[in-house]
Amino acid sequence: ERCFRCYRLRLEMAAKYAKEYNFDYFCSTLSISPLKNARKLNDIGEELSEIYKISHLPNDFKKKGGYKRSIELSAEYDLYRQNYCGCVFSKNERGL
Repeated sequence: ERCFRCYRLRLEMAAKYAKEYNFDYFCSTLSISPLKNARKLNDIGEELSEIYKISHLPNDFKKKGGYKRSIELSAEYDLYRQNYCGCVFSKNERGL
């Protein structure tokens, strides 16, 4: 439940930004993680789509090797990859 509130917070920020800057769609890269529930992310995205009157682009970026590809691209471009979602609870659970 805690994670779902965080999903909503992040997706709502994306929806508001997209609306403010007149984008046609909003979505999130959160679904690339094998630990994220893409169905719940998409459900929340659709709810926010109704509220903010902007289309949500449903996705599950981890499918079809997406997660593996993200690791390859991160290595190729020397991108930092953290091993926790970013919230204080996750950091504490991992002793970071």
